Amino acid sequence: MGKQVKVLHGSCSEAYINGVREALATKIEVKVTGDFEDGTFCGDYGTFPIYNGYAVEGTLTGKKSDSTLEVAIAEGYRTGIMPDIVLMTSLTNPVTHQAERWSVSGVVFTEVALANIEAKKAVEREMPFKAETYKNLEAIV
Repeated sequence: MGKQVKVLHGSCSEAYINGVREALATKIEVKVTGDFEDGTFCGDYGTFPIYNGYAVEGTLTGKKSDSTLEVAIAEGYRTGIMPDIVLMTSLTNPVTHQAERWSVSGVVFTEVALANIEAKKAVEREMPFKAETYKNLEAIV
């Protein structure tokens, strides 16, 4: 099998919000960032990373077809009761049929555009978020 068939491609990916496919997603980024502090100790010249935890954040970008998500987020901001959101991603190799799937729970979108309209252009939405936790559901090995 050649190298080119092993390469994963974004066109073979999907995103789901609470089990509903986000069919118009154009870019999905989810990352986990470690929180480290520098530790220094008497008698040692080195600096050592001390792990304090992690943060999950990302951005969901795509074309807009309705305002269901925006309404839920805006209502959460207004009431202080955030909607319970789970984001799932899937990236598949169409040749081997192997997939990498992640579930991200406790998703809170950190901003929502009530209007972002430009003449002669499809309406696109970019929605940054933070999340509580993540879990690998399937890995390509």
